[in-house]
Amino acid sequence: MAIDRQSQSFQQDELRPLPPQAHLQPMRGWKLWVTIFALFLGLLLSTLETTIVSTALITIASDLGGYDKSNWIIVAYLLTYTGFLIVYSRCSDIFGRKSSFITALAIFTAFSIACGVSRTMEQLIIFRAFQGIGGAGIYSMVMAVMAEVTPVESIGPVTGLMSTIFALSSILGPVLGGAITTNASWRWVFYLNIPGGGLALAIVIWFFPRNDGRLPINRLSFNRIDWPGILLSLIGSVFLLLALEEGGSAFSWDGSLIVVSFIVTGAAWIAFIAWEIYVAMVYSRRTSSFASKMMPVFPVWLIRRRIVCASLIAAFLAGFPFMVLIVYLPERFEIQDGLSPVASGIRMLPLLLLSALGAGAGGVINSRKNISFYTLMVGLSLQLIGLGCMTTLPTTGTIIDAQYGYQVLLGLGFGTTLTSLVVISRLEVDAPDLAITMGAVTQVRVLGGTIGISIGQVLITHFVDRDLSDVLSTDEMAALKASVSSSRNFPASKQNAVSEVYGRAFNAQIKVVLYITAACWVLGLGTFKKNPVNFRDAGRIEPCGSGDQEQDQG
Repeated sequence: MAIDRQSQSFQQDELRPLPPQAHLQPMRGWKLWVTIFALFLGLLLSTLETTIVSTALITIASDLGGYDKSNWIIVAYLLTYTGFLIVYSRCSDIFGRKSSFITALAIFTAFSIACGVSRTMEQLIIFRAFQGIGGAGIYSMVMAVMAEVTPVESIGPVTGLMSTIFALSSILGPVLGGAITTNASWRWVFYLNIPGGGLALAIVIWFFPRNDGRLPINRLSFNRIDWPGILLSLIGSVFLLLALEEGGSAFSWDGSLIVVSFIVTGAAWIAFIAWEIYVAMVYSRRTSSFASKMMPVFPVWLIRRRIVCASLIAAFLAGFPFMVLIVYLPERFEIQDGLSPVASGIRMLPLLLLSALGAGAGGVINSRKNISFYTLMVGLSLQLIGLGCMTTLPTTGTIIDAQYGYQVLLGLGFGTTLTSLVVISRLEVDAPDLAITMGAVTQVRVLGGTIGISIGQVLITHFVDRDLSDVLSTDEMAALKASVSSSRNFPASKQNAVSEVYGRAFNAQIKVVLYITAACWVLGLGTFKKNPVNFRDAGRIEPCGSGDQEQDQG
């Protein structure tokens, strides 16, 4: 691989940990396809949970109360989902892929049941957080195992298929969520995971290959986990989202809780970066320090690679527009246009179907010849055009046919962008770093999406408080924040005012993610490489410890 391995300022060999313990060997025949089926089933379930709730939020809030807290149903899942992606990748390096996958499936299925039996909004939010821990493990193991068990000649098509499964979950999520809440109890949104999770768990237990190199589960093995790094990253994420979700609504932006939350966020992330650099250095040197026994939770040596670093930042920014539209577009249809949850999900099909098509096409194209830089830039350009067009949508509750064309552009852009980032990252690292890098790419993308959802809610709260406080009475404002569907009981003039304000808030959300996507486009230029590695050559790349001094041709 064309990578400079002798950085004068920061020796990569000083930071590289010993090879992971738990790599799997490529598989062929029926065992490969049974394994792939279990992986894709788990992938579908875990990613479905990020979108299926989007069209059920208003119904859930009407039943349990607390519409102003309803975003936490999604944010709580994504928060732990984000925080534990790399954790699972690293734990699987220590304890093995199979045991880690079984644990993740069991946690996910158990807390899906718990979500379904929740009686209060607070219970549901807490159980969703634990469900996200299991979902993170499933996604992380799928990314790691697929890269290891798939023969080199099949990696390209399988990557495209995996991206298609991810996009398929985006398609099914809003439609299923709307159909379930319209025709049955919203609780079946979570009960739906029980048969699928049970089947995937059985397949993994009976057919999944075991890791010969895994470590025994004991105190020494647990000492290898980077607990301080995990804790610092979770603190940084939790306090950031807490400030964004509660600022301007439950607490003022200059209130002590919000200010302290931002301070803690900054301090935690600075401490996390410093700690990870320290742990990586002492780990490779095998000193007597207690930290020398830990495997760093974040691969800091990878940020010395221009292309990987650029793809990580681009993935973070790419998460914003995708999740904002997945969550708030169906809400726009329901609140502003007065559609049912299932009708809202159906009207998102152009966006979702073309996301799947773009993801699959991107994988197939790059499997033949790696042009992932160009497919990435095309995808981001399509997003910019689509988002620019979306900002022109009327705020009067009028559905115009042109918006479906805008969704087509956005869908193709999302699909090709996400697949391209996976391909770029996959081909720029060696086997020892593969699982942790795939986890990092997904983690930063989901973190970006989670922050995007929080910013979207901040904008809605701002517009509602600013523009409706003089229109609605105190009781009506309280009812609106408890359940947005309560506006249907308002006089016609006030219903129109609510619809208009929410329409302006939604357009403001689109403008924000438009600017973020423009920044992502600029950063995407940093992934250019004159002679990129193709999938067919990936298996012949020398490992980083080989000592070859290949120069970066980017």
